[in-house]
Amino acid sequence: MGKATRNYVLATIMFLLALFQAVSGFVMWLVLPSGYGFRGGRGLGEEATFLWDRHTWTYIHDWVAVALLVLLVIHLILHWKWIVYISKKML
Repeated sequence: MGKATRNYVLATIMFLLALFQAVSGFVMWLVLPSGYGFRGGRGLGEEATFLWDRHTWTYIHDWVAVALLVLLVIHLILHWKWIVYISKKML
């Protein structure tokens, strides 16, 4: 795999993970209410779902964040020479 292909694949995966982070964050914030389903006596024990319940969304959101962080570190390692070169040039 060439350098350009590797960078493209890494950037694409990072973009997709970041997109899922944003979508899952908005789902938890706007679609799924916080709490445990108690709404003035109605719906005791029922939890709102949107494909999955809030707990599953949080679990997935957290692990996607870990994967994104790992790929970010790999991205920085792969581009470290370029970062140093540009930093020296700018300073």
